[in-house]
Amino acid sequence: MAKRIGICRALHAYHHYAFWQAFFSGLGWEVVLSAPTSRRMIEQGVRLSPSELCLPVKAFLGHVAELKDNVDALFLPRIVCTKVAGDWFFGCPKAIALPDLTRAVFESLPLVVEPVLDGQIRTDEKSFRAAVSGIDRKADVRSAYRSASAAARAATQRTRDEGSPLHMFSERGPRAEDRRAGDRHEKREARSERIVTRRPSSVSRHSVVKIGVVGHPYLLFDSGLSLDVLDEVKEAGGRPVVVFPTEADVASESRQQDALNWYYELELLAAARRLLEIEKVDGLLLVASFACGTGAVTNELIQRAAVHRHGVPTILLLLDEHTGEAGLVTRIESFVDLLRLRKR
Repeated sequence: MAKRIGICRALHAYHHYAFWQAFFSGLGWEVVLSAPTSRRMIEQGVRLSPSELCLPVKAFLGHVAELKDNVDALFLPRIVCTKVAGDWFFGCPKAIALPDLTRAVFESLPLVVEPVLDGQIRTDEKSFRAAVSGIDRKADVRSAYRSASAAARAATQRTRDEGSPLHMFSERGPRAEDRRAGDRHEKREARSERIVTRRPSSVSRHSVVKIGVVGHPYLLFDSGLSLDVLDEVKEAGGRPVVVFPTEADVASESRQQDALNWYYELELLAAARRLLEIEKVDGLLLVASFACGTGAVTNELIQRAAVHRHGVPTILLLLDEHTGEAGLVTRIESFVDLLRLRKR
């Protein structure tokens, strides 16, 4: 039986890690989580990847490269589709093919645990049972699945309350938060040395603007990919607002006439609707990765709704491995200044 199973701190781990960790721990396995995304991981993933892949998938392959030789098994879920309000909605095409892509890129991998999460074929519990049955015949899958489901519900509620999923990855070592804060401080110090002078603000910084930030959690909350975009909004004088929609929000979005057929994009549409109609933000900052086909459609729908129905300005930041921090900072500062001018 595999004792150490590796899970990449990337892509849908930002949605489901609490469940995955609790499930495998419930089976008695040791869960090994990859380190936070580093520049080295990104560069390694870029070297391994076909050029048409989006940045998060390239980074995922970098995580696999760092993890695969240190575990007995590698967790690679195939997220196909799930039912929402009586209809079926699919995962990102690249996520559906992620196990195949990973096998094609790497010549050697440890044992792969691959639940096929396709609600049209069987329940998720049966999918996890099938994925581990050949490895651990004595596993109490039912008990582990129930415990994991409870852990996932609690984690989801905490994510909504805190506006961040990072609590799922909390380190067990002492003063983990202090270390992360120190890393952010060092990054800002390094940036201040590179950017000697900031562009002066044309309006008073006392005018606070609410900026709704929309993007997949694996982009917004992975500082290695997003270049700490939420912190940059704060540094520019804006107040970033991130919301995590409820199941009812997503179900309501699925019934819209222009509903998309991708589940995780439904979440983005529901979040944007909440930001525009309930939070009443002053502007929307959309964060996506270059070469994301689903994102191109989703962001167009969000921008149309924001500008034409609500009169709310939007800005789209497309991230890839070449994105520079200086350019990102300049665009965010300019957007904040624009929103302040509108409030005068």
